[in-house]
Amino acid sequence: MSGAAVVELNIPSRFDLVTVTRMVVAAVASCVEALEGDRLDDLRWVTSEATTNAMQANLRTSTEGRVVVRVVADAKTVHLTVSDEGPGMPPATVLPDITHPDRLEREGGFGVPLMQMLSSGDVTFHSTTEGTTVEMELHQ
Repeated sequence: MSGAAVVELNIPSRFDLVTVTRMVVAAVASCVEALEGDRLDDLRWVTSEATTNAMQANLRTSTEGRVVVRVVADAKTVHLTVSDEGPGMPPATVLPDITHPDRLEREGGFGVPLMQMLSSGDVTFHSTTEGTTVEMELHQ
């Protein structure tokens, strides 16, 4: 992307770094005025969810797993990629809709539906036994 801001973070799986990651990703988007207002908040949410999920995946197998967060932003689009070194995503399970009352009985499981609701298009997952990468785009 010509004129795009590109930042890649390679971080250890430490939950105290989620806030820093969210701030860096939002700052990149702000620098090129890709998103503002509620859409910038949406970017912060999806960054937190994807990064937290990646860290949790890493910690299932090792304390040494890294998370790579890559943000590419231009004046129209923010492309976010988050990769982990975890065991890969389990086969899809059917969860009740996040607005269904049964969800009040379940802890977690809101990250993927939230990413899908807040992104501007498809949220894609590439998963192997060596890790998972999630990709999404947001537009104003």
